[in-house]
Amino acid sequence: MNIATGSILNMAPAGHDWVIAFDFIDDSPEIVCPVIGWATVVEAHLTDGTATTGVQPVFLYLDMLWTPSQLREHTPELGAYNVRAREITRATTKENQ
Repeated sequence: MNIATGSILNMAPAGHDWVIAFDFIDDSPEIVCPVIGWATVVEAHLTDGTATTGVQPVFLYLDMLWTPSQLREHTPELGAYNVRAREITRATTKENQ
């Protein structure tokens, strides 16, 4: 069976603390989106018929779910991206001060 490059083979949910931040080539402000899962994505086909895979974040952007490779395919002006933990502000109480 031939599986197309960019196909998602499986997916696992992400914790609520992850975001992906990316920008566009035109120096517009950074966009930060929540990561909702981690996907195993087909990255290339080798001459022996096997495929290489990698784990990519799945994130919500413009009311759709994307992986970085899918967004780059549909938006060529996409610049660099990075995945990072969300900055969390926690309420302080007398018990944890």
